[in-house]
Amino acid sequence: MHIIEFCNEIERIINEQVVDNFPIDWDEDFITRSILKEFRNKFKKIVIRGYGNPIHIKWLPYKFTGKPERVFGDIALIVKLQYMDGDTLEGVAFIEAKKRYKNKINFDTLKFPQLKKILKKASRCMVLLYDYEKITNFVTSHVSNIRLFPQEFLYSYTPYTHSVIIPTNIVTIINKKDTSLYKFSLPFSRQLCFRYLYGFDLEFQEEAIKIAKGYNIEKIGAPKYLLIISIAPIKIEYLEEPDFNREVYIPIE
Repeated sequence: MHIIEFCNEIERIINEQVVDNFPIDWDEDFITRSILKEFRNKFKKIVIRGYGNPIHIKWLPYKFTGKPERVFGDIALIVKLQYMDGDTLEGVAFIEAKKRYKNKINFDTLKFPQLKKILKKASRCMVLLYDYEKITNFVTSHVSNIRLFPQEFLYSYTPYTHSVIIPTNIVTIINKKDTSLYKFSLPFSRQLCFRYLYGFDLEFQEEAIKIAKGYNIEKIGAPKYLLIISIAPIKIEYLEEPDFNREVYIPIE
């Protein structure tokens, strides 16, 4: 599968799950879990072209089984990349997911103290927003900053989405929790395919990685969901899976 086709399929899955969960199951936790389940079903192992040499990607989604008050954000993505020359890179992305409330422009459960707490440990963390209506005013729809992305991004433009992602530090500086945030956002599918999978916008400090893996629960907490993404230019079986706390994370079934 080509990277553009792959990214468009990611976008289709996200849009489908967001829309299908409205209004009966309109809950950010439920939406997130349904998206991750579809990622597992569709992309457990896949070979992608368009990154240069073909790469093998393995997706493994897990859910946290500890106490709710020990949660540190909604999603952590652990990305482990192996390169042709033998170098490896392991980083983590923290994401806080929120839904738009019906017949309102607000994301009422967005809490600035919580976001600032996460920022202290993960300066590159993001806010993920789900909307039952089409979002068209994300950043690449009105600003030409394609240089931040690989060339393939030019050919994978989507006219609308139901899920966008925004740097948390922008959200806290703007100090708003409504749809006006969209102008600072990107479709989640594009952030995932053209930033995270390239190793961009990840945390590499040891403490952040320990939090994501569930090894600092008593002091800090852990994310509700963990998505482990292993990437290699060879068969994925030869890429060692990142370690994590299997006592608190179990596979999403």
